[in-house]
Amino acid sequence: MRKYFWLSLTCAALLASCGGGSSDGEDVGPAPGVQQYPGGVWEGTVGTGAAQRQVVGYIDPGPLGTGGEFYMAREAPGAAGFDAFYGRLNVNVTAVLATGVTYYSVQDGKFATGLTLRGTASNSGKIGRTDGISGNYSDPVQTAAASGAVVPIKLSYSSLNFHPARASLVEGTYRGTGLFGGGWVLTVTPQGQLSGRIGGCLVTGTATPRAADSPLYSMTLNLSGDTTSCEASGTQQSGIAVLRFDAAGVPNGIWVFTRNATGPNNTFTLNGIADPRITVPPSTTPLSVAGNWQGSFTLPAGVIGDTTVWGSVLPDGGLFFYTNSSLDHNALYGRLIRYENNVTNNRFVTANDGVFFNRLLANTGAYNESVLIDGTLQSGDGTSTAGLFSGSFSYPTQPGGFPTRFSVTPDPLYALPSGKVPNAALIVGTYKMAGTGFGGDTTTLTVFADGAITGLTTSGCEVAGKLLGELGSGLNLYRVEAFGYLNSPNAPITCGLSSGPPQSGSASAQFDANGKVIGLRILTAGLSVAGTRAHTVFVGAKQTTP
Repeated sequence: MRKYFWLSLTCAALLASCGGGSSDGEDVGPAPGVQQYPGGVWEGTVGTGAAQRQVVGYIDPGPLGTGGEFYMAREAPGAAGFDAFYGRLNVNVTAVLATGVTYYSVQDGKFATGLTLRGTASNSGKIGRTDGISGNYSDPVQTAAASGAVVPIKLSYSSLNFHPARASLVEGTYRGTGLFGGGWVLTVTPQGQLSGRIGGCLVTGTATPRAADSPLYSMTLNLSGDTTSCEASGTQQSGIAVLRFDAAGVPNGIWVFTRNATGPNNTFTLNGIADPRITVPPSTTPLSVAGNWQGSFTLPAGVIGDTTVWGSVLPDGGLFFYTNSSLDHNALYGRLIRYENNVTNNRFVTANDGVFFNRLLANTGAYNESVLIDGTLQSGDGTSTAGLFSGSFSYPTQPGGFPTRFSVTPDPLYALPSGKVPNAALIVGTYKMAGTGFGGDTTTLTVFADGAITGLTTSGCEVAGKLLGELGSGLNLYRVEAFGYLNSPNAPITCGLSSGPPQSGSASAQFDANGKVIGLRILTAGLSVAGTRAHTVFVGAKQTTP
């Protein structure tokens, strides 16, 4: 028997915490013969007495406004999570009817089909539209939810309907826990691209406003991963999402209702909490994120790792941060863009295309993709010079399940001395970086006057690259291209790095108190057409000429 997984975040008092309803408990019908229109988000109860459970869902208005697809999620009896029932519903004047309804029981993972939902739609006159539905649906026999009788249902038009969907509202990260200890996290970009993880499945897709003045977002979820941990790998879910809001009108949670568009029967009800929103006040002075930075990471609770961080950001937004340890470097890189391309704010994000190399994964470290970096610049003295860059980065398989915070300030070790003008001629010379860890390579690089970079590692790799020159704006930053590793004809062994892709990035000089160059840092990364990644962190001391 095929197993299905179901994830949710229990909402103990659904109506109180998730938007509430509008009915006063009285079933007051409209004048006879007045057509009712059921489209929207609905909340209420199913069952009676001790068996009563909360329910939330939506009804599509359809082309005539009298009904279409519907999906309801009810608190599961005797289990965490949510059961679901869905199908097509129509309202004829006040009579509600849905036949061929499917019911999913999360407790035993079984589907019941061919159910019928009957009821009455009403307008209390309180909000000027259909605001109540009451009736019952068939017993979902041969599932753990079976009760031996039809199940009463009573719905009220939800206040969530009064928050029209906007791309700027759904943008963010949402996460929740699931049945049997599972969990999920989904991130939506300002462009509506979605990525994340549901249980053992990686997820990509979209989340976009469904229609003008509707509170709904159209959702697609493409599931992938190892079939051992993701039985639904290769399938697609489609459905809708609706946001929940705090008293100030800021999104603080999400409902996601989807079912299979491809593959065997499967369905998700996701009830998640939104990560705190970053509020960036308008600024009359746009700040530049370009420069050399140093600071710290704040890791999620229970996560062990490096916390001190250094790095550079180029004027075009190319970011490369790294940590240091006795074994290797973690590396975070990607390209920052000003949020919504709006110069009145100093928020910078990646388009979910960042990369994090975790040295603690596998035997030699592993790359994590789809990393979202989100940070804000601040000026410590109110000038046009940035004094603090802080924010977070997150990705679907992140240890601890929550973003890693970062806070960095300008790095004095790579500050351009007063009176110095950036010039590639300043860093012509030879630099040596000792190997990291036991048996690590020592690397020696030489920068020539024409910008050529050559070098050698103690494991027999030749190094080649090109320094293209300074990047202007008084920055101690130089662009590096065509950086990579080659087999040395004189080495006794093959260079293991020679199969990696060409890399590009930045270089920065390190100065002593007298303004003399004493070191060089090169930070580069590359990606091959076949998807192979590589990166380099070189921090070398200048060698004196004999």
